[in-house]
Amino acid sequence: MEASELKSHPSREIDIVDLKVRFGKFWALKGVSFYANKREFLGIIGASGAGKTTVLRVLTGQIRPTAGKAYVGGHDVTKRRDLISLLVGYVPQIEYMSLYYDFSALQNAQFFGRCFGVRPREIEERARSILTILGFDEDLMTKRVSRLSGGERKRVSICLGLIHNPPVLLLDEPTTGLDAHLRHETLNYLKELNFEFGTTMVIISHDLEIVDYCSRVVLLENGLVSQFGTPQDLISSLPGRGESLRLVLPTMNPTIEEKILQIPGVEYMAPAGRNTVKLFMDDPGKQILPVVKHLNSMRMPFEEISLVEADFFDYFQVKPWKQREPVTGDGTT
Repeated sequence: MEASELKSHPSREIDIVDLKVRFGKFWALKGVSFYANKREFLGIIGASGAGKTTVLRVLTGQIRPTAGKAYVGGHDVTKRRDLISLLVGYVPQIEYMSLYYDFSALQNAQFFGRCFGVRPREIEERARSILTILGFDEDLMTKRVSRLSGGERKRVSICLGLIHNPPVLLLDEPTTGLDAHLRHETLNYLKELNFEFGTTMVIISHDLEIVDYCSRVVLLENGLVSQFGTPQDLISSLPGRGESLRLVLPTMNPTIEEKILQIPGVEYMAPAGRNTVKLFMDDPGKQILPVVKHLNSMRMPFEEISLVEADFFDYFQVKPWKQREPVTGDGTT
């Protein structure tokens, strides 16, 4: 399909269609397609170099794609760059890039809100509404940002990304540098804002913790989409359709792992703790006795075998996919 023929679906807030981006001879994106419907919470997950930041830079109008299209609110980001700053809020990974430390949270909101042409009274009302949801009281709202904690500064940065009421909020690694408690707290706040304001949230991250908060997930690897869908649909695509067998042994080593994989019916195996693995097979509930018999026939002692739910971390470890061939010099595969 020619780039000029690529169109956005009317129900989607974000639509990425066969997007390719090249820097010199290096293809950062090799033809990726995914979307986010209105009000959704989309997670874009991948390791360093997977293409996450390149997607973000295209959606914010910082770079033009080599081929393919990217739409926000039905608008082509390359043709309506004047609209992008109004349609998209952005929360950078490093909050000092978006904050004035000598200002309070409310003063920061006033400064950035006026840059978008919002009236001061509207800025005040919206900032207080957002900051209240983010757990701020009057003291925190009026305290200098330099005196706030790292987690509090991150929340001020989120407020600024939403101050002009954009339909889409892009967040670049919003939990980086936060401890486990603050990571979950921040994600809970974002989910509440997503529900309260109907803002489509797009989180770019390498952290699988965000999946529990997402309505849809994109896995990027080497500039390609390896998997895309709802977390539950992806988990259910594994053998066992969301269930697995948890096997605990007295000890574990490569030889034992190899023998376990030879058990009839076992398609995948994932580590699940010390001397513990999860086995993925069809109808796992009906396979407990056959597996036990096979373990006994191999004289392999075990401490426990039980039917458990699979989670996204399991899926990420064993996901079945095949890498597409890299694009050639003209952008084709």
